[in-house]
Parts: sequence; structure tokens; C-alpha cells
Amino acid sequence: MEDVAKAAAVSTATVSRVLNSPELVAPETAARVQRAIQDLGYRPNVFAQGLMTRKSRLLGIALPDIHGEFYSELLRGADAEARRQGYHLLISSEARDDESGLIGSAAGFVAGVAVMLTEPNEALWKQIREASEPFVVIDSDIGAAGVDRVLVDNAIGTRDAVDHLLGSVKPERCYFVGGPRENFDTEQRARVFADTLSERGHRPDERHVRFGDYSVDWGHRCGGEILAAANGEPIGVLAGNDEIAFGVMLAAADRGLNVPGKVRIIGFDDTRLATLLRPGLTTVRVPMAQVGAAAIAALIARIDEPGRPASCTRLPTELVVRGTSAPAKP
Repeated sequence: MEDVAKAAAVSTATVSRVLNSPELVAPETAARVQRAIQDLGYRPNVFAQGLMTRKSRLLGIALPDIHGEFYSELLRGADAEARRQGYHLLISSEARDDESGLIGSAAGFVAGVAVMLTEPNEALWKQIREASEPFVVIDSDIGAAGVDRVLVDNAIGTRDAVDHLLGSVKPERCYFVGGPRENFDTEQRARVFADTLSERGHRPDERHVRFGDYSVDWGHRCGGEILAAANGEPIGVLAGNDEIAFGVMLAAADRGLNVPGKVRIIGFDDTRLATLLRPGLTTVRVPMAQVGAAAIAALIARIDEPGRPASCTRLPTELVVRGTSAPAKP
């Protein structure tokens, strides 16, 4: 900092203001300091800055996992928003309810944490509610006063997907193949799937709504069971994610069944896999980059204004029609 100050012919205090409160510095002076910073390759120490200003420029984000395109898209949006607002992002691949995880160790280290909760965890909810640092919860709508939330509206896309399948498949031949039963997204999608079929005059049972995990293997295994019981009748499958949908496609291929002729398939998420498959996978698009960006924006808003009312941001899902559900060619 002293080298930068000497090169720009200013005091170290002015350099500090340019870095931390540029609005307090005359534009010409700030530009001169920035040129010196670039020429000298100076990089401020964000930890030291936090100690000096008592305001950390680090944000945390805790996810159940960071593997796969679903989470990488969320992180891409979160990181872009953090950088846009002058923050750095610290990532944890496991949201824990003990002191060894990011949640328990956040005190005094990061300015706030965005945490994705995909399943019920009352101990973690209690820790979030009692924390002194700001928190934003992603993907959980079980309710907590004063906690900002960012949610995906699964209902819109799920209902559109079911209606799309019903355009050519009987309600009793429609199936939902989801992830874990306790997963919030799976539970919501399964409920809307069942409600939509009921509204069309068919009450589904456990044969029509299946729970497993978010994997190709589960989709392949469950798809094989459904197809074996169908006895050649056309069926429609709404999968809990694109990987499950791919597994169902493999099960159809094992039996020599045409997609979308005998088997119409819709995935969920609209990952890159959906465009790589042939035929292209019809899927429900989840705006994961927007989810990440919205979570960070809400977190920074909470940091800047601690007393503001709690916010709940809902981002819509959208059906994207491709080849796996298109009418069969003559």
C-alpha cells in the first residue's frame, strides 16, 4: 500500500479509501490510485481489510454437494453476483448442523451465509434462526420468521409437464419417478403431479408415484419395472431430474421401445444432458444460476440493512419441449 501511495503521490489513507470507500475520493485521484494499483500489481488482503474495516468481504455458501451441472450452475450465478457487488465467495460442499461445518464456523469469518436445505433438518434450522450472522436459505419453504428465502416454484413447470404428457397418454399410464421421498423438490413435484392427475379424473397410487434417488441407475431400474408392467401400452414419465429421465430412456432402449412413440419422457432441471441426448430431452427448466444470484443478492441486502423485513423470492420453472415427448413421426 505504501508503494501504491508513493507512485500515486497520495497518502496510504487515500489508497485505503479508494479500496474501501471510493465514493469518498475525488474521481481524478481515485483514477490515479487505480492506475498505480494496476501498474504495481497490488492485491489487497481481504482478511486484513476485514479486520481494519470490521466488515468482511467474504460470503459463504453451503450446498449438499458441488458435483454436477445442477450445483455448478447455482454456484456460477452466486459467484457472479458476489463479484458484481464486491464480495468473494467461500464454498462448502456440506451443510452441517455442527461446529465442523461452514454454518457452525461462520462467526467472525464471513459476513453471511447462503445455505441450501434439500431435506428437513430441525437442528440446522435452529442454528440458523439463532445465528448472529445473516443467513439466506435456498430451496426450503418450511417457514422461519425473519429468515430470507429463495425458492424454486416447482408447481408451474410440473403442472405444465403433466398436461403435456396427458395430450397423448392416458392419465392411468402416467408416472412420476422422483428422487428421495424426503427431498423438498421431489415432494413438491410428486404432490403437484398427483393433484394434476386427480383433477383430470384419475387418482394415482404408489404405482404411479415412485421415490428413489437422483441417478441414472435409479431411472433405469424403475423405468424397467414400469415398462415391464405396461405390456406394450404407451406410457408417459415425468422424471425428478434429467439423469433419472436418461435412465428411463435406457430402459426403453433395452426393450426396443421407441421414444417418443411408446414412451414419452420429461426430465427436470434442463441441464446440458437434455440437449446432448437424442432425441433431445423434453424437460422442466430450473433457473439455477438465477437462484444462486438471488440468494447472494438477498444476503448482501440483509448485510446492508439488518432490520429489513424477511424476503421470499420465488423463481418460476418452465417446460422446454424437445424430442422425447414430441408426437411420433409417421
